[in-house]
Amino acid sequence: MRLVNAMAPWFETLFDESYIAFYEELQDREVAAKDAEFVERALALPAEARLLDLGCGFGRHAVSLAMRGHRVTGLDLSRPLLRIARDLAQECSVDVEWIQRDMRELHGLQSFDACVSLYTVFGYFDDDSNEKVLRDVFQVLRPGGLFLLDVSNPLALMARWPVRTFSESATGVRLETADYDGITGRVRSRRTLIRPGGSRLDLPDSDVRLYPPYELARLLRGAGFVIEQSYGGLRDEPLHWQRSQRQVWVVRRPT
Repeated sequence: MRLVNAMAPWFETLFDESYIAFYEELQDREVAAKDAEFVERALALPAEARLLDLGCGFGRHAVSLAMRGHRVTGLDLSRPLLRIARDLAQECSVDVEWIQRDMRELHGLQSFDACVSLYTVFGYFDDDSNEKVLRDVFQVLRPGGLFLLDVSNPLALMARWPVRTFSESATGVRLETADYDGITGRVRSRRTLIRPGGSRLDLPDSDVRLYPPYELARLLRGAGFVIEQSYGGLRDEPLHWQRSQRQVWVVRRPT
């Protein structure tokens, strides 16, 4: 049985081994390597760039970027996922600095050439706290440093909500439901895994704020960034406000 602290915020209890078991596809190293290749290209990273992977999870992108020769720091709140990340880095023979910390607490970190935030790990908090995260990222970048932010685009997804999907994986049958609140701009998701043998695993609900492109562009500018480029995903496709299910922003801290 999965024990969950009912008083803790959802983002403190969702991300552990059960989350990885539910999203088995996240363990595809080839996809992570291609994501890292795009990041390197989109940010025009110099050799041995100093990078911050914000909300690094179990480290698949941090390790892939380290394998490309960069000096990477992975920051995440989840102790279980960071434990897996350390094992992955050791298996791949790369050095990554791992920091267990809430992304709202970036004070005291070194200056970075670039920061990446991938697969919608931005938007977990209330609007004021989310905006603070952007301002704090601005502060930990060197002048001229770049930030790549990858999040879902609610304008392309809202026609699908509410969503109820079934799928199968090696870990079992997955049921996922998601509903969008057009007033708050937040998506609430529930996930259940039916394992072989019939046992049921209910993961904690998540509650994520999704910002449409025009609003996210405003927030990035408000944090001090200059917008350099936007994409509709991590493979160079252009951003279309109504059709792109993801929005990827490359922004710069001015010199």
